[in-house]
Amino acid sequence: MGDSVVNDRTQVNPPPSITQVENFQTVTPKQCSRHVLGWVVRHMTRWEIAGSCSAIGFLILFSPLIDGGTTQLPVLVIRLTLLASIVLWFLDGMKSGTLRLPWDHLALAVFLFSSLATLSLAWAPYKNAAVQWVMNILLYALLFMILVQRLTTKTQVLIYLRLILGMGIFQGIVGIAQYMWLGEERARGTFFNPNFFATYEAAVLLVALGLVLFLRQNEKSAPERVFIGTTIAITSVAFVLAQSRGALLALIGGISILGFSRFGKQFLAIATVCLAVGIIVPNPLSHRVINVGAEDPYAYTRLDIWKSSLSRLADTPLGIGVGMYKHGSFQDRFPIKDSIVRYWKRPESAHNEYLQIGVELGIPGLVLFLLGIGIWAWNARQLWFEQQEEGDRGLVIGLTAATCNLLLHALVDSTFHEPALVILLILCAGCVYTLRYITKPETLTWKQVSFLYHPSRAVGIVLGGLILAVVCVQSTAGWYLYEQGKQEARLGRLEQAIDWYVRATTIDPGTTGYHDAAARTAIQLFYESGSPEWLVQAASEESIALKLNGRDGRFAYRLGAIYRLMAGQHISIQKREELLEQAASSYREAMRLDPFSPFSYFDLAQMYRTAGRLGDAIALLKIAKNHEPNFLPGRALLAELSVQTGIPGDYGAELVAIRTVLSTYGSGALNETERQFMSVDLTLLERALALELTQ
Repeated sequence: MGDSVVNDRTQVNPPPSITQVENFQTVTPKQCSRHVLGWVVRHMTRWEIAGSCSAIGFLILFSPLIDGGTTQLPVLVIRLTLLASIVLWFLDGMKSGTLRLPWDHLALAVFLFSSLATLSLAWAPYKNAAVQWVMNILLYALLFMILVQRLTTKTQVLIYLRLILGMGIFQGIVGIAQYMWLGEERARGTFFNPNFFATYEAAVLLVALGLVLFLRQNEKSAPERVFIGTTIAITSVAFVLAQSRGALLALIGGISILGFSRFGKQFLAIATVCLAVGIIVPNPLSHRVINVGAEDPYAYTRLDIWKSSLSRLADTPLGIGVGMYKHGSFQDRFPIKDSIVRYWKRPESAHNEYLQIGVELGIPGLVLFLLGIGIWAWNARQLWFEQQEEGDRGLVIGLTAATCNLLLHALVDSTFHEPALVILLILCAGCVYTLRYITKPETLTWKQVSFLYHPSRAVGIVLGGLILAVVCVQSTAGWYLYEQGKQEARLGRLEQAIDWYVRATTIDPGTTGYHDAAARTAIQLFYESGSPEWLVQAASEESIALKLNGRDGRFAYRLGAIYRLMAGQHISIQKREELLEQAASSYREAMRLDPFSPFSYFDLAQMYRTAGRLGDAIALLKIAKNHEPNFLPGRALLAELSVQTGIPGDYGAELVAIRTVLSTYGSGALNETERQFMSVDLTLLERALALELTQ
């Protein structure tokens, strides 16, 4: 198939003119459009292979430059590049009359995993976020398929390899410059996370080491030797300056694969010497490893996150839906010692991609993913034993070690959330996979699916690609409108800000953050103007956010606060009671969804106090105190109510405890949440205690 397409590139004829069609007979517009569309399919797709290869090369160079995977425009560029390649691939298959699909155990595992991720949309609580992750998974799967189809020679593999090594050199130079001259504490290249930068450099280093360890004398030209040596030197230094503990563990695994493949058991002695040198010779990485507890107070919380992830997997063995890990983690907050807000942190990722896959896609998803890795590893092992030339063995083992490095780092970090690392993983693993069937074509079975040309089918493919492109653009456009609203809000122009937020909800109505931002801004406008219409709009927007994602306790809490404000307006008694009941119901829902946040307990306790339900209020405040002992408004109110109800207790000691917390934390720089924790008026409590002492 590939050779026939290449040979067809020699000549491209112009489209037939209207007079050339149907033997100069008069044709209808429908017939004319059919002929023109047919010509487009026949001739435009002659460049499909070159386009796919160029797209993959572009992704190698572009994906590491996007600063972390959350920058909307670069992510959009990556998605549109992949979509364009897929549409051209379909059109190329239509031209030949068949779709040629790899059909073996690995392809089946990839297909089943992608299908399960798509199926999980049915039970994912936040559809919009789940759709974005499903799109990512499908695009990555199709990238792997295109790579397998388009890599037909070892020369193509070497071209991609040179691009990867070149990008590793570039990233390494940037990282070294950051650490040496730009004042960065850790090198990070163009990545936002030094850990991701470190594992990228480690993967490139392993590929280069594989080529060197199996390099015969005079097998490579002098420029190639210099190029590979430069790659090793720069990526090694950059890796050390990134100071990533997780990447170090993964690199040790990758180097072990290289060492045992090249030196056998002798590698143990070499590894011992290298490890001793790394410990004895002072360097930033060894310093950070030794001082892990002092430099990173959150280092050991990953054990708690992994434990809670296992518990969540046991509770929902079929998963909670793709991309839903952080949206279902409010009940898994973990305490931070010596922090004002004890349960401030919640695991937005498992810091272990395999556990995260298990939580989101359940045991079936995890089994399929691990099965795919196992099938790939078996193919890599077979390819290793089948290679005879030393240079080819070095290429295979270097790519294998790089792949294992990326997979190992995923055990302790969220590396699959970084597009550049996922694309690099697909490229390294895909190259190993394709090298085997390049060497032995009979090892891979191809399934031929009939896909004959028809104008309506071609139009459907193009329209389908355009629809998916619109979905991608929709997400990016909504985000930029939202950012414009945030900019207006920072300048104090709240009405302009809410207009931008509303535009964002119009473009992308499924994103909860846009509705929540509009609601919070409407509340601010209510405080400025006193107009209750703003509260009505705030309630409407917050209700939509809660409906879109019913597992986010913040939306329920804010909705309760809005209902309380609405109940304080000039309305009928019956309406006020209805609103207060809605507020209480929202607070109770917020406590269920986010049990460690003290604000819902405190606000509902205030409502109970007003209603004369002092016992219920005290019970809520005690729960809040157990979760967050530094939440001083709750502790002060609890002490006041205890005095009023005559409950025995050492109120003086409670007052001393509150003052101790204030003296410990109240004088430092506080963020908004910490200020809410420290904001307390002790006048009423002191007056109540004085009255108690005089009686």
